[in-house]
Amino acid sequence: MIKAILFDLDGTLSLMNHEEFRHNYVGLLAPRFANLMSPERFAKQLWRSTEVMVREPKPGRTNLQTFFDDFTRATSLAFGVLWPIFQDFYDQDFPALRMLVKPNPDGKKAVDTAMQQGYAVAVAANPVMPKSAILERVSWAGLAPEQFVLVPALEEFHFCKPQPGFFAEMAERLQMRPEECLMVGNNPSEDLAGRELGMKTFLVGAASPPDVSDYSGGLEDLVTLLLKGNL
Repeated sequence: MIKAILFDLDGTLSLMNHEEFRHNYVGLLAPRFANLMSPERFAKQLWRSTEVMVREPKPGRTNLQTFFDDFTRATSLAFGVLWPIFQDFYDQDFPALRMLVKPNPDGKKAVDTAMQQGYAVAVAANPVMPKSAILERVSWAGLAPEQFVLVPALEEFHFCKPQPGFFAEMAERLQMRPEECLMVGNNPSEDLAGRELGMKTFLVGAASPPDVSDYSGGLEDLVTLLLKGNL
């Protein structure tokens, strides 16, 4: 029996051009570190350390710690020097990227319907940014952070999608079994990985066979399922 609905953010509850967003994100962030390294070196190391964080989680280490373990080792710059610059960026500059993101017109209705039907509702964005930034992105989707019982974040979680550990950690923090959760997302390689643990999935986009995802379609189709109690 499904008790919780986990919603991906980018491409699911909100819409954007991912390459455009990445380009502008780095374009705003890199100059913050100009007195420490060139923008080119910073961008290259940012994505390298992010990839290490996503692909090589370390036992007992948060995503924040795993990222900076690699970043500080590569640059010889201390966490105490780097992290305040990142924090200031997220506080001051990051909100400007809102203009690149639009709410999915059916996203709010899907979240509201899930809540009205008695499901626990969680954000299941990849925790590659601090909580302040992910909460900001929730607002860009036209939603309020307090609607969600759980929002994963860089400094709190120990795994990223598509690691099965991410989905296990989501379920554990919701105090539920994976099979009691439905993961809703648009990225097959990331959002469907929870099936390994028995988590149900809804692939947002074109119809897919049952061996790929338990359900598929647009968010309006998810609303119909929720109202019919067919999960």
